[in-house]
Amino acid sequence: MRMKAAVLYEVQQPMVIEEIELDPPKAGEVMIKMAATGVCHSDVHYFTGHMPREKPIILGHEGAGVVTEVGAGVTSVAQGDHVVLTFLPSCGRCRWCHTGHPNMCDLGAKLRTGKMLDGTSRMRRASDGLEINNLLLISTYAEYSVCPEDSVLKVEKHLPLEKICLLGCGFTTGFGAATNAIHIRPGETVTVVGCGGLGLAAIQGAKLSGAGKIIAVDIHEEKLTMARKFGATHAIQNRHDADAIIKEIEEITWGVGTDYSMEFVGADQTDETADIAFRAIRKGGTMLMVGVGMVEKKTFPITPADLTHWQKTVQGVLFGDAQFRSDIPRYIGLYEQGKIDLDGMVTRELGLDDINGAFQDVLAGNKVARQVIRF
Repeated sequence: MRMKAAVLYEVQQPMVIEEIELDPPKAGEVMIKMAATGVCHSDVHYFTGHMPREKPIILGHEGAGVVTEVGAGVTSVAQGDHVVLTFLPSCGRCRWCHTGHPNMCDLGAKLRTGKMLDGTSRMRRASDGLEINNLLLISTYAEYSVCPEDSVLKVEKHLPLEKICLLGCGFTTGFGAATNAIHIRPGETVTVVGCGGLGLAAIQGAKLSGAGKIIAVDIHEEKLTMARKFGATHAIQNRHDADAIIKEIEEITWGVGTDYSMEFVGADQTDETADIAFRAIRKGGTMLMVGVGMVEKKTFPITPADLTHWQKTVQGVLFGDAQFRSDIPRYIGLYEQGKIDLDGMVTRELGLDDINGAFQDVLAGNKVARQVIRF
């Protein structure tokens, strides 16, 4: 079948909206008619070249839609089901899935190939048959997606897909970091460095966990305003003076530092933001590194002596350390109870034709929490 999709041919060049030929699902795969997809900063990393991928490629990895066709052997979903797509598949059989870490499923080894799990492609340019690579097995910047059954989760049909699509990546990553990777006790303190979509979700998680002080740090005053809206008790604007920021955090915490910190920025700001997040925590505190840094970066602004003398912990977190088949339904329940806010996370909705402008808004940094493409 033919569909419209946004294709990236070169880094830092506008994506091309064009006709793509999409093959039907093979065994173990499903076809999804996309309803909505979030514009995540990780997609922009592929656009800028910070995270290299073979091109041409269709980006997008945070989506929701309706099943239109299933391949042989598919049992968890059927035609007409509503689903959330996740960028990390879970086979349910490997060691990591069985020990409570499906975010590290062995299927992840195939995410960088640009092909499906069987090593073949499902997408070609309609005009000449040029093979198009997929992103993380799902490529949601397209009207349809063929993906593994292991990458989709069935949800109830009454749910707004344009909101719960955020659970496929950004919200789950941020909220899960604050509620899965660490266990905040009532009254404990948290620093959140970077208040985009992930950071705002983490602030919601920290608030729901009973954190006493939630300190938001960002370079944009607009993002700090959003952070206060979602539960931050304090906000510090980063004017690229780490010493001043740490001094203010120490004043807020009576000279102790926060129990936890979470870094959500990554990219080429990693040295600065990781330094702030590490210095923000108290003796024996824990820092979570969630932001995606540049692949070629090999150093980190934390010394072994500081780790030893202050007995601090630095922990990487992938997809909020989520067990998505149980966590996403739980988050949906919290959303329906009004305990988490997905609606407010969506700054604006747009069409696929506006994707290049949406990327520029993400790069500007101060305009949006999350943009959602509606199909």
